Amino acid sequence: MSGTLTTVMLAKLLTPLITELYNNASGKAKEALNKWSAASGIKKAATTLLKIEKVKTIWSPEEEISLKSFYYPSKLQKTNTSQNTTIIEAPNIEKLPSGNIVIEGIVGQGKSIFMRHLAASVIASNEPRMIPAFLELRTISTKRTLMEAITNFIESLGVQPAREAFDYLASSNKIVLLLDGFDEIPNECISDTVLEIETLQNKHPELKIIISSRPRNHIQNVVGFQVLQLTKLVDTDYDHFISKLIRSPVKRFDVVEALRDCSESIKGVISTPLMLTLVVIVYQTEKEIPSTLSDFFDKLFGIVFTKHDKLKAGFNRQHYTKLSERKLKQLFDAFCFMIIQLGGGRSVDTLMFENSFDQAIDYLPECTCELENFRNDIVKVACLMGEEGLDTTTFLHKSILDYHAAAFIKAQSEARAKNFYQAAFDNYEKWESVLDFLDTIDVIRYSKYYIIDRLSPLVSEISQILSSDDEALLIAYIEKYIPNLYFKFEDYTLHEFGTKSDIPNNEFAEYLFSIIPHVIGDELDDAENRDKLELAVKLTHKQKPQKEQQMSFESYLSIFGYREIQSNLSNAYFRFESRVAQAQEKLRGESSKENLFFDILATNPKIKDDHYDL
Repeated sequence: MSGTLTTVMLAKLLTPLITELYNNASGKAKEALNKWSAASGIKKAATTLLKIEKVKTIWSPEEEISLKSFYYPSKLQKTNTSQNTTIIEAPNIEKLPSGNIVIEGIVGQGKSIFMRHLAASVIASNEPRMIPAFLELRTISTKRTLMEAITNFIESLGVQPAREAFDYLASSNKIVLLLDGFDEIPNECISDTVLEIETLQNKHPELKIIISSRPRNHIQNVVGFQVLQLTKLVDTDYDHFISKLIRSPVKRFDVVEALRDCSESIKGVISTPLMLTLVVIVYQTEKEIPSTLSDFFDKLFGIVFTKHDKLKAGFNRQHYTKLSERKLKQLFDAFCFMIIQLGGGRSVDTLMFENSFDQAIDYLPECTCELENFRNDIVKVACLMGEEGLDTTTFLHKSILDYHAAAFIKAQSEARAKNFYQAAFDNYEKWESVLDFLDTIDVIRYSKYYIIDRLSPLVSEISQILSSDDEALLIAYIEKYIPNLYFKFEDYTLHEFGTKSDIPNNEFAEYLFSIIPHVIGDELDDAENRDKLELAVKLTHKQKPQKEQQMSFESYLSIFGYREIQSNLSNAYFRFESRVAQAQEKLRGESSKENLFFDILATNPKIKDDHYDL
C-alpha cells in the first residue's frame, strides 16, 4: 500500500481482520476481545500499531519520522554448511522463509529498523491478515519477563485479559512476534528468556517468531530457528541509500564521489547503514571525509553539538556544563566506559546514569560539573542520548556508547591500557563491541596486549591439538572450552543442546561454542545418520541412565568419529592464526618506526650554509 497510513485508514483496513477474530473467538478469549467489537476499540489498536513505524534517528534526533520516509531496503543472506550463500530480498514479511527466524547483524547494520520494517509491512497490506507484535527485548529485566512484555503489548491494543487473547491469536496464526535486540537482554535474564521462547514454540507451533541479534549469541543455538544474516552495504548501494537522506541530485553526487575517493580505513567501516549515515553527516559539515576513524569520530562529536546551530544564522548554543568541547568529550568518554564497566548497556536507568557520572567525575576531577547540566548537554544539545519515560535514558545507537568507551581506553597510559586488555580478554561478552573499535583506533596496544599476549597462546594450543591427531586430547580440549556439552531429543529429533557448565568468557571459547554444537547438530539432523544417533543415545544411557533421550559428547565421538570436529577446529585455527599474523606484522612495522626514529635522533644534523662572503 502506498502513501502514509493514518489512524482512520488503518482502522478501516483492520476492521475485517478484527471482526473475524472477534466472531470466531469463544469463552475468555471472546471476553478479552470485547472492546474490539466497537469502532473505538479498533481505533485504539490502530493507534498502537501505527507507532511501530515512527522512529527517531541520528538524522532526525529531535522528532519521530515515518520509516517510509528514509528506509532503504536491507537484504538477507543464508549460508549453508558448505558456505554457499543465498541472497533473500525482503520487501515485506511475506517474502521471508517459513518457520522461526533469527535476523543476525553487527552493530549499526540496521537490525532494529529492519524489524520495524517487517512489522510495518504486515499492516501496510491492503488486507492485513495478522497483528504484528514488535517488542524491544532490552526492556526485559528481573522484574519484567518476556511474557509480561507480550501481555503489556496486547493490553496496549485495548484487549484484556491479555494472556487469553494472546493464546487465542497465537493458536489462530493471527499474530507474529518480532522480538528486537536479543543481545540487549541483561545477562541474568537470558536463560529464563530462552526458556520462555522455547515454551512459546512448543505451545504454539504455528506462531511465527522473528528475533534480531548480534552474531554468536544464545538465541542462535535454540533449536527451531534458522539464522539469516543482514548483508553489508556495498558501493553500488551508496547512491540509492543516500537518496533517502539527500533529495538534491547535485549534493548527492558530491557525497557519493567523496565516498568513492575516501581512505580504505573509512571504506572498511561504511558497510552498515549507521556508519554510512554518520559519514554523510560529517561530510555535509566538513565538506570532506576524514582519512582515519579516530579523526572521523572526533569530528562527529563536535558536529553533533553544532549541526543544528549552523542552520540558524547568529545562533550559538551554550553548553550547560560550561566545559570546553575537549573536556566534555573526555567526560563523555569516561562516562560511557563506566556504564559498561558497571554492567549497563544502551538504555540506563536513573541510578546507573548517576553512578556512571559520579565515577567518571571521580576519575576526571578536572571535568567537574553538575549531573543535570551534563545530562542536558548530552540529551538536549548533542542528542547522543534520548529520554524514554521517567526513568530511562537511551543512547541513540549502541555504537556511540561503545566507541566512546574505546576512546577512553585509547587515552589511557600504557600500563592502564595493558591492564584493561588483560581484563577484557577474560570478560569478552562485556567488552566485545569496545574491543572491535580498539582494533581500529588503538592498533598497536590492541595487537600487543590482546592478540599477542592473550589470544596467541590459545592459537598455539589448538595447533598442537590438531598436530597430535589424538582423539583423547581432542575430547579433553573440547571439554575444556565447552564443558559438559549435551544434546536432548524427542523421538530422536534434536530438541535442545547446550552446556551444563559455563564456558570460558573469552573470544576464542565463544567462537568454538558458536560452531562445534552446530556441526554436531547438522550431522544429527541427517536422516542417513539415524542408526548412528540411536546407538549414541543408547551408549549415553548405558553410561548414565536417565529418563530423557540424551547424547553426551563422548558418545557422539565414539559413534560418529572426530574427523568433522577436527576439520572445523582447523578452520577455527586458520581464522585466529591469521589475526595473530596480522598483529605480528603491525608490531614489526611499529618496531621499524621506533628504530628509524632512534636513528634520526642519533644523527647530528648538518645545515647547509648558503652564505658567501663577498
